[in-house]
Amino acid sequence: MASVNAAITRVFDLYLSLFAWGGAWAGVAALALVTAVLAMLIFRYTSNQSAIRRVKDLIISHLLEVALYRDDLRVVLRAEGAILRDNLRYLAHALVPLACMVIPVGLLLIQGEMRYGHRPLRVGERTIVSVKLGPGRSGVDTAAISAPPGVTIETPPLHIPALREADWRVRADKPGVYDLRFALDGDEYTKRIVVGEHGARTSSYRLAVSDWRLPFHPGEAPLPAGTGIACLRVSYPPGELRLLGRRMAWVWPWMALSLIFGYALKGPLRVQV
Repeated sequence: MASVNAAITRVFDLYLSLFAWGGAWAGVAALALVTAVLAMLIFRYTSNQSAIRRVKDLIISHLLEVALYRDDLRVVLRAEGAILRDNLRYLAHALVPLACMVIPVGLLLIQGEMRYGHRPLRVGERTIVSVKLGPGRSGVDTAAISAPPGVTIETPPLHIPALREADWRVRADKPGVYDLRFALDGDEYTKRIVVGEHGARTSSYRLAVSDWRLPFHPGEAPLPAGTGIACLRVSYPPGELRLLGRRMAWVWPWMALSLIFGYALKGPLRVQV
């Protein structure tokens, strides 16, 4: 799974680098375009297109029936019942393609969250970095951290034995991508931290290879088995996608643009939705 995640991430790194000139909005639009194309193709090849076309025609005919015979209560009620029945048929035809979309669209969400859900630290900005040990593992009070030039460790560790966790506050001094080094029981592990790199993807967690959350955090290679470390974490600020001066979560523009692109592409791709 880790190798698959890494391969998918490299593909999206290459694709989205083509749109880096336009900032987060261009990247989200590019991701929405992929989502729309993928959704339309899945819908076309996994649904009964002729049945969907027939059901849509029936719904339209019943709507016209309501409009034309609106003074005849019996006809109107019969047409409205038929509209409800045909809508249920349409939803039944859509279940298979919607189920087939779950995994690919989920992968797109993960890739988008890694790039637009959080942003790199700004120069002078501070954050918390952590090491958390796995269940049954002791010795968090011996954990130590070091940072290369460009990042400053500002505080001694705050040990939280009940959570098997140690936290430090760090300051970003210069733009770049750096490796923080965590030492525990004579072994050393690294965690990437990104400062001031416009458009760079961030990864808040580096997880143990056995962690069930690993597919949702593909930004860095997993920690080797047997380390006893559950995760290394860098707390990044939330992403900043702005519209009319207001900050919003990237998923809302992504969803809206995916729908717009999908509607525009359904004709050229000959898809009944």
